[in-house]
Amino acid sequence: MMERRNKHWRIEQRNKIYTAKMKIYASYGGSFILNGENVINPRWIELYKANWNPVYKSVRTPCSCWMCCGEKYNRCRYKLDARRILEESL
Repeated sequence: MMERRNKHWRIEQRNKIYTAKMKIYASYGGSFILNGENVINPRWIELYKANWNPVYKSVRTPCSCWMCCGEKYNRCRYKLDARRILEESL
C-alpha cells in the first residue's frame, strides 16, 4: 500500500529534520542562550526542549546564504559565476 502523505506525516518529517539540525548544532559546541540563561556545550535534547531557533521547524534554511544552505564556499565557482554575469551584461 502506498503511504499517505497527510498532515501527521508532514509534522513527523519536520520534527525529524529539526532534530537532525539540533544534533548538528549541539555537535559544534559553543555557547547557547536557552530559556534566558547561557549554556555551554548543551546536548541536542536540551536545544530541542528549549525550542531553540524555531525557524528551522518551518523552513529548511532561515536564509539562502551559503552558510545556512550548508554549501561550502567555492572560490572557483564564484569566479566562474562572476565572469558569466559580466559577459552577459556586455
